[in-house]
Amino acid sequence: MKPKRLKREAAYQLLLNSDRRHAEALASDQLRPKMRRSTPEFLRIYEAECRRKRVFVEEVEGLERRLNRIAAAVRLITDDGQFRALLASEGLATMPNTLALRFGDSPPAHTSSQPASAEGNPTSAGEICPGVLDLLRDCTGPAGLFTLLRLVLPIRQMEIVRLMIARGPISLNYVKMLVALTRPSLLVKDIHPVHELSSLSEDRRAEMECELAKLSGAFLDALDRRGPASLELVAARRYFDRLMDNSRVVRYLARNFPGHFEEFHNLSLPMFD
Repeated sequence: MKPKRLKREAAYQLLLNSDRRHAEALASDQLRPKMRRSTPEFLRIYEAECRRKRVFVEEVEGLERRLNRIAAAVRLITDDGQFRALLASEGLATMPNTLALRFGDSPPAHTSSQPASAEGNPTSAGEICPGVLDLLRDCTGPAGLFTLLRLVLPIRQMEIVRLMIARGPISLNYVKMLVALTRPSLLVKDIHPVHELSSLSEDRRAEMECELAKLSGAFLDALDRRGPASLELVAARRYFDRLMDNSRVVRYLARNFPGHFEEFHNLSLPMFD
């Protein structure tokens, strides 16, 4: 008996369904190793990464606090007209522009290093967006990385890759965790990569998802601020050190700002809190 020939539309649908089943099988295989066998291992990675992000954010905030303390001190003393005249006579009137902007209530704008949003790229769900390929151009990713990224929408792909590169070295288990704790709205339709979380309650999974999203956003924001803040701090410290190395300036500050002189001294130390 001659086999029945499928119509073009039916054949296309059959192929599409087959591809989808194959993709889901691959995705399941990629999410299964190691962490599916051990929920505690997944939780250990989660806790370690949350801790790492908190420490990084706190370090950047510490840089900015130091910078703001120097700016506050310079603002205080330069409000004194006689002191400004002294600075001019000592060749110290010119300060870094970024410092002047900061204590003038207009902190310098920091340009974000975040790539253009993936929303503008014509990338279909289940595909790798061009922005991800650009970010990974000079990186060597582990086998299975793109299979995992295809489980999430392009905008989430970009965020995951930025987090992955900033973390260094690239870890497939870290990417698995980020995918597993991705909000459902950012997952490709009909994909539910929660094998490692199956033993946890829905409330606990939602709590972890929310905490990781919040920390990831704070981490990426701090990553954008760290470079400019570090450069600003170097320039501000050098200027303040020049002030405190000048004997006439130091005598004036000790005589006219006795209540703040200890702070001025502390700011001139190699490391201050």
